[in-house]
Amino acid sequence: MTEKPEFYRPLAVRRIGMLGTDMTVEATPDECKKVARRLGLQDVALLRCRYRLKDDGRGVVTAEGALAVRFTQTCVVSMEAFEDMMAGSFVVRFVPASQFVEGDAPDMDAIDEIPYEGQDVDLGEAVVEQFALDLEPYPHAPDVVLPPGLIMDEDEAEQHGLEEEPEKKASPFAGLARWRGGNA
Repeated sequence: MTEKPEFYRPLAVRRIGMLGTDMTVEATPDECKKVARRLGLQDVALLRCRYRLKDDGRGVVTAEGALAVRFTQTCVVSMEAFEDMMAGSFVVRFVPASQFVEGDAPDMDAIDEIPYEGQDVDLGEAVVEQFALDLEPYPHAPDVVLPPGLIMDEDEAEQHGLEEEPEKKASPFAGLARWRGGNA
């Protein structure tokens, strides 16, 4: 038997019905503390998701979620705690484990599929996983001045890649060869 996750909100697939259903799940203060510990955050004050669920047949459920989170994390520049908020939407598809097929190459445009066993889907764990995916990997407080060039957006990174000379790559041993008086 597997241990239940910190924020466990099971829903029986049969309860969704042909017309679908709306449901809101919200973590208790104790569950918020456990989620914060799991994700390495100082605090999670609010973790809530409003779902629109649709039964697609054969046990497959499409879940459209509207996520709202208030949390405290540590700035990687100043090492001070700061409060942040996150609001966003996502779509996942719960698929019975017997029907779940993981592809060889990930399709970034496809809807994420979450396999499940039994008759219930876990709406709470789906919220925690989405929150974890959306967290900034190197969080910084809004008032912190970052050194120039420390963080690039996607356009800057792509432009930087185009500007580099692809035809001449330095050997990783070039410095050693120069030090020993050889050529690299």
